[in-house]
Amino acid sequence: MHVVIIGNGVAGATVASKLAAKGVSVQLFSEEPVGFYSRILLPQALCDKDALQDLIAKTDPPYLLKRAATAIDPQNKLVYSGSASFPYDKLVIATGSRSRMLDIFSCTDGACTLRTFSDAQSIGETIENPVVVLGGGLLGLETALWVKRKGYEVTVLEVADRILVRQLDTQAASILKSHLEGQGLVIKEGVKTQAQKLDLGGHLRALVTEGEEVPCRTLLLSLGVLPEITLAKNAGLKTNRGIVVDQYLRTSDSDILAIGDCSEYEGRVPGIVPVALAMAETAVANLLGEQKPYQTPVLFTRFKGDGLDVVSVGDIEGIAQAKQNGNRYEAYFVQEGKLVGAILVGSTTHLGFVRSHYQKEVTQSEIQDLLAF
Repeated sequence: MHVVIIGNGVAGATVASKLAAKGVSVQLFSEEPVGFYSRILLPQALCDKDALQDLIAKTDPPYLLKRAATAIDPQNKLVYSGSASFPYDKLVIATGSRSRMLDIFSCTDGACTLRTFSDAQSIGETIENPVVVLGGGLLGLETALWVKRKGYEVTVLEVADRILVRQLDTQAASILKSHLEGQGLVIKEGVKTQAQKLDLGGHLRALVTEGEEVPCRTLLLSLGVLPEITLAKNAGLKTNRGIVVDQYLRTSDSDILAIGDCSEYEGRVPGIVPVALAMAETAVANLLGEQKPYQTPVLFTRFKGDGLDVVSVGDIEGIAQAKQNGNRYEAYFVQEGKLVGAILVGSTTHLGFVRSHYQKEVTQSEIQDLLAF
């Protein structure tokens, strides 16, 4: 069996290495000219050439092809890269996602996204004070904090009424905001960017919101991602927001699997590392002959600010049982007797309990014991 994998992110690279270790013939296509690196570590390596270079794997596996896959021919079971064709028995699409870009900034000198190694290089070479990060999600806040640590003035603009709106409730977000402001970030919530102002040379100098101008020479957009489904769509595979897969991660073509940020399972495209890794493990098992259904892992996100750990697990909608004591805050979300979500700020003492009881029945007394701090 010969397996071709498209995409050298964590999902694709994991499948390739595990299959190769089992003696399976594999080829891994990467559109980037560098070897494997962890995207989630890019923010902390910004503006530091040595740190950025250290993110790249020291050696490339023999099956890695640093060339972009440009088309898929399911009928003849071929992957094309330019005019060259590569046959496969099974194909794994792990093309990941692309950063969202607002049309208003698509041609703006000074505006950029952070998704690839090349993005990080470009930012490090061109960054100027003051810096604005548009988007107060996980990546946006991490980027803002690391850029601030490198000595730049940084303002975060978030259109929602709070930062980390998908991971935190109002109380938790307020604690984190105060903490980050104490580290020198300026954070403005409920702010919509309406226009931009350029200098005489055409370079960004300010953003216009409802009521003020925010000085800005470098704009880092962190507005979420879009699944990269172009190859799959052009090949005639079933797509929606992502590439639609069944419980075995098969696409509408049974010889083609899709995993990671580009895939859509049961209408969801989570776009987080735990899902990519869980899908990679499932894909490997199925390619090796098992019939292993995919199990959604614990949806877990963590933000580490200096001196303040913030963890969000599962579904944080609805009414919570919660308590705050100084900068420590915990909220537990229970539906029909089951723990469906939790927020932990300032302490991870109870993280083990949350992990072991997620989506399982919990008693009222157990929740009260957790909140006895």
